[in-house]
Amino acid sequence: MMKEMAEILIEGVRYSFDPETEYMKDGHAYCKTCHERKDGEVKSLMDMKFIFKNNCKCDRERFEKQKQREKEQEIERLKRSCFISMSQWAYTFDNYKGEKDKSYIIAKNYVKEYEQMKKENIGLLFCGTVGSGKTYLACCIANALIEEYMIRVKIRNFAQIINDLQKSGFDLDKNEYIESLTNVSVLILDDLGIERDTSYAKEQVYNIVNSRYLKQKPTIFTTNLPYEKIQNSDDGVEYERIYSRIIEMCIPVKVMGEDFRKRLQKEKLKQSKERLLKGGERT
Repeated sequence: MMKEMAEILIEGVRYSFDPETEYMKDGHAYCKTCHERKDGEVKSLMDMKFIFKNNCKCDRERFEKQKQREKEQEIERLKRSCFISMSQWAYTFDNYKGEKDKSYIIAKNYVKEYEQMKKENIGLLFCGTVGSGKTYLACCIANALIEEYMIRVKIRNFAQIINDLQKSGFDLDKNEYIESLTNVSVLILDDLGIERDTSYAKEQVYNIVNSRYLKQKPTIFTTNLPYEKIQNSDDGVEYERIYSRIIEMCIPVKVMGEDFRKRLQKEKLKQSKERLLKGGERT
């Protein structure tokens, strides 16, 4: 049902207002909650006079809340598109439990300097042993870029990409799939070097990496391979082409330390044990 509006004359101009939310005083309309004036100045245009409504404090707060809700919804949409697992939504700099070493500093500053990194098409290559926290740092960057810049980021595992592309049937539009990877603002390619050692796999990896290079879009890689192996590859021309592009595109970052995943799991089990012990004390 439409609200029943009331009308008054202000300086000879009709002004409509909602009597449930506005009241009249000294010939002007005011908000019943914040008491700010609602009617603006009388304006003239082509011999016609009219009054614009002012946004009172309540209106401004309502608009700001709506804007924040829309931002949160957009961030959620971007994260759903970015990550395979929702658990990675929690991989943030605030939740980071590892050493605040050079790799952490570089990762955090990459977000801060993103506009310049984008302009120069600079990515990162995280090198380290299994469990050192490479993927976690990459996810920290992804979450921060989405939250701060509201851009499209995607993180995918190399082996998973190859498996998807090799699916038979018509379930997957391969060109559309490749474009979904090459067109995002920042692409994070996880676990370089674990993909199948086949000509098809190497061709697809090169196509994705080279497309990102040609489109001048920053790409972040993680790998268990030592950087020296990437610099001086003896795995054949196909890998040399891939690694050459990556070296040209990315700053190498060595990620060191104890097994990051084991540390996280140990902390998780410790917290669960403490929770259970406290629960037992309450019985």
